[in-house]
Amino acid sequence: MSRLLLAALLAASGALPARALEAAAAKVDITPDLKTEKVWLAGFGAKGRRPTGVHDPLYARIVLLREGKRTVALVGLDLLGFYLNDTRALRALWEKGVPDRHLFVHATHTHSGPDTVGLWGPTVGVSGVNRRYMARINARVAEALALLEGQLKPATASGGHGALDPRGLCRDLRDPQVIDPNLAVLRLTGADGKAVATIVNWSCHPEVIGRENTLLTADYPGPLCARVEERTGGQCLFLTGAIGGLMSPDADAENFYETARIGAAVADAALALKTAPGGRGLSYRSATARVPVENSRYLLFLSALTGGHVLHTAEGKPLPAWRAWPLSLRHLLFGLAAKDRPWVETEVSVLDIGPARLLGMPGEVFPELAIGGYDGRYSFGRPVVAKDGPAPDLAAAPRGPYLRDRIKAPVPMIVGLANDMLGYMVPEYDFKIRPSKSMLPRYPGHYEETNSIGVSATAILTEAAARLLEEPRP
Repeated sequence: MSRLLLAALLAASGALPARALEAAAAKVDITPDLKTEKVWLAGFGAKGRRPTGVHDPLYARIVLLREGKRTVALVGLDLLGFYLNDTRALRALWEKGVPDRHLFVHATHTHSGPDTVGLWGPTVGVSGVNRRYMARINARVAEALALLEGQLKPATASGGHGALDPRGLCRDLRDPQVIDPNLAVLRLTGADGKAVATIVNWSCHPEVIGRENTLLTADYPGPLCARVEERTGGQCLFLTGAIGGLMSPDADAENFYETARIGAAVADAALALKTAPGGRGLSYRSATARVPVENSRYLLFLSALTGGHVLHTAEGKPLPAWRAWPLSLRHLLFGLAAKDRPWVETEVSVLDIGPARLLGMPGEVFPELAIGGYDGRYSFGRPVVAKDGPAPDLAAAPRGPYLRDRIKAPVPMIVGLANDMLGYMVPEYDFKIRPSKSMLPRYPGHYEETNSIGVSATAILTEAAARLLEEPRP
């Protein structure tokens, strides 16, 4: 009997051993050198703040996985955001055209990191991005990935998830009161029983430290990861979940004691979760989506978007970067008709690792898109609609299945700001500020519309995610 025939018979009978999962993990320091790299702090207001020092390091945390010929790298950055063009540049450095090699990039969304998206410079409308610094990030991550490929070792994946009561940790600043309590963890353990990495997924803005701060900090994900690493001996990768809506820390003060308290509480809850192995193996798939730029403020400052995206016509034809300024000027003077507004490419992605399935979304997902909750089941003691707030029309709210319902895995994870950053993903029924020349807030409590790419993006991206989740695994 030939070897090929024997292999075919064994495969058909299920007697061949499963392809072994291999893993390696590391972190690299990406803190700007304030003596040689001029950066501006992002995250609050309409312009940046000059940093005066470093409270704690910013890291790129990396988990590299291989199963058979498939290799997937997860990179978590202590940054406000990372545009699609920057993700693609990093992919080009590492993937190098190698088949079945994939890169999943996530930004924790710290509001005390450098401007990496061009919206928080020295003055309104001027980018604060330092391109040399961005290139250094990509070079350091690519170098670390190359080293990790020589450190891969057999590992097992086990995961679990539960509900973490958000009171005292996270609060909802916008009606309806819906907080996603899902806390999920994936553990990668070597054959020697030692931890390789722990991946934690939870939903709250890293903005304990407010706008008056001028020190670089990872906010609560920093002490969260440090605690997990201290307790397990392996690396920790934190993935921010559905933080739109607006999920903000439930802190007593804007100080570093509170970042440590919230980080430690989430870390301890994650470490206490029971985990179990699963047999999904390793797979990755993504889909490109195009969304229109409808936000008038984004149209006024298209040059910031072109730093991270290629503009397209409504028909999908790429526009050269120099077209950004004429389009912005035209919008300022006359307004842009819907047919003349540019579009940008983005992507959604699905990553399976053992029992966990990660859905990557390129923005700040509202929790109600992830879990519903319009009936009050996720309001945690507060009325669904505050009496003094603008009342959303809950009768018009979308019905399920919601994003988490569609993930269909033992350990579901929704990861925001994955591979791109397009701002808030606001449900259409509650998008109160419609496109106009000014795009100024017209309703109290509706800040998020002015920091979204537009009203159409949410439906386009959630539908793209639903289709991708239904596709068979590669």
